[in-house]
Amino acid sequence: MKEGNVAFVKNKCKFTNCFVTNDSEYFLNELDFDAIAFNGRDMHLKLSQMPQHRNPRQKYIFGAMESADNFPVCDERFDDFFNWTWTYKLDSDFRWGYITVYDLNGTVVGPTVDMKWKSEMKPISKDLKVKLLSKTKAAAWFVSHCTTKSGREHFVDEVQRELEPYGWKVDVYGRCGTFECPKSSSEFCNDLIKKNYFFYFSLENSFAEDYVTEKLLNALQNYAVPVVYGAANYSRYL
Repeated sequence: MKEGNVAFVKNKCKFTNCFVTNDSEYFLNELDFDAIAFNGRDMHLKLSQMPQHRNPRQKYIFGAMESADNFPVCDERFDDFFNWTWTYKLDSDFRWGYITVYDLNGTVVGPTVDMKWKSEMKPISKDLKVKLLSKTKAAAWFVSHCTTKSGREHFVDEVQRELEPYGWKVDVYGRCGTFECPKSSSEFCNDLIKKNYFFYFSLENSFAEDYVTEKLLNALQNYAVPVVYGAANYSRYL
């Protein structure tokens, strides 16, 4: 969220006279803030770095986009500390996620805990079928984090062994593989998936409920079937 009231105006909020800042000294007295947001990655802060006083009307908000498995908050001083949550979890007070599902009218319909999908959907177009017929390779995985808590790298190794007798393989791009496609060339990389690969590996680096990142979209937006690996109920997302 940008500083100032830009986001409130852009999103046509009911009230646009709110102001966001990352300057903790914006007010002479920290008690003058109506809300203070805390980044989940920073909850190892020393006591001297935390607010020293708290106004009963203030809202303390816990925000997190990173997996709780990678950045757990287990300190008892944070028990009953926060008023609201603002995270990727679907039951957060406010959701801050990687994926939003819209219907054909542009209305947000998910993801939700009790996601309801239409039982009947239109078949894919003939043009898309032609594009799918041009694919010749099994699967791609774009990755730069090679050793993870989820152990996804071991899963890929196992898949490689299973595919080898059939003459197929998973092409691994990036620091952890033998193929290259830099992030600075995202359009070119997406075209590789779109034109060549039947499957794309959307594997999370750790296991946490509802933790589903943009890796899932890398497959869906490029005509590939996602191979998922995580602790989420994926029927809430696709």
